[in-house]
Amino acid sequence: MNWLIGYGMSDKIIFLIRNVARKNFGGGEIYQLKLAEKLKGSGFEPIIVTNSQELIGRAEKSGFKTLVPPYIRNQNWSGWRNLLLPIYFGYLWRLGRWYEEIFKYYKPELVNIQSRDDFLAGTMAARKYGIRILWTDHADFRNWVLWNVNTKYKNIIGKKIIKLSRKVEKVIFVSEKVAEETAKMIYPKQLKNTVIIENGVDDKLANYKDVSFKNNSFVYVGRVVDEKGIGELVKAFMMVVKKYPKAMLNIYGDGEIQKFKKMCEGCDNVKFHGPTDETIRVLVENEMFVLPSYREGLSLSLLEAAMMEKKIIASDVDGNPEVVVDGETGLLVPVKNVEKLAETMLWMLEHKSQAERMAQNVRKRYEKKFNFEKIFEEKMLPLYNGEMETK
Repeated sequence: MNWLIGYGMSDKIIFLIRNVARKNFGGGEIYQLKLAEKLKGSGFEPIIVTNSQELIGRAEKSGFKTLVPPYIRNQNWSGWRNLLLPIYFGYLWRLGRWYEEIFKYYKPELVNIQSRDDFLAGTMAARKYGIRILWTDHADFRNWVLWNVNTKYKNIIGKKIIKLSRKVEKVIFVSEKVAEETAKMIYPKQLKNTVIIENGVDDKLANYKDVSFKNNSFVYVGRVVDEKGIGELVKAFMMVVKKYPKAMLNIYGDGEIQKFKKMCEGCDNVKFHGPTDETIRVLVENEMFVLPSYREGLSLSLLEAAMMEKKIIASDVDGNPEVVVDGETGLLVPVKNVEKLAETMLWMLEHKSQAERMAQNVRKRYEKKFNFEKIFEEKMLPLYNGEMETK
């Protein structure tokens, strides 16, 4: 088997498991790359386990070993699909055997599991060999994995995940808000051994001090899909451009681009640029950052905008208010409210000095809470080393 070839064996191998669909690539996948870089710099040998083609490509380009586990495309086993659960459990058995084989060969010191099916199969396999286990939740628990977990005869998979959570060393949440809402959603059930280690980004502000932005320009960076609020963003901007005909909206990311292009046909002020590997640069080149998502864990692009001292508008959901304190470090808007979003974008254009003070404040908030170098050294590395309890 080719995954048994060409990798230096070490007593400090760590598996980063984010087993998602081939086309998936977002904050949860970028997290693996950031974490792998930090772990490698601290003497570990990270191996990334995923089906995401973009993550595999980027990981291998950065010199990281990747493994591709079994994956089942159907992830919805609710309603009538409960009748098909034997198929799902057959797949879990196959996935578990796959993990047993690679764990037996690589003998990892620790596995960090960050995807639903692997919470089950990967955990059982790791326990068989006495391997340390961490789970990390990127808001998947609250958004879909544990839905209806307290309802009789529903979400059998979620019930098994909660039961198995008692067998792992730590369950890591990347946001205080997501942890709180997950606990409320599944009460009176509980996830054991939880800890909050905020997501973060490395400080690169000094690298772009000489790059200027274009006045009256807004930027969005992320997946171009409905749940990210792209439809509302385009509609709101079309209202803004009536008053400010030279304003620009730059949208970066992959997804349903053609669908949203049709909403602004004939308007040259909206540009769809496709995916970018230079997120920081496109943030710097625009004056204001907008994140109108319906739901978020703790958005990497939002954290990068905070790090780069941008003027920020974000939806008032989930982890966003942990970065954007309304009126202090940016402005929050209700989800799916086109009129309020347009009104807030206009306010940003018409109150530049107040918006600039908010941008300075959000940079300070980043320095205090979301500097990834600091988070890794103070919270993550001791946990990975097994040296201390993380509070």
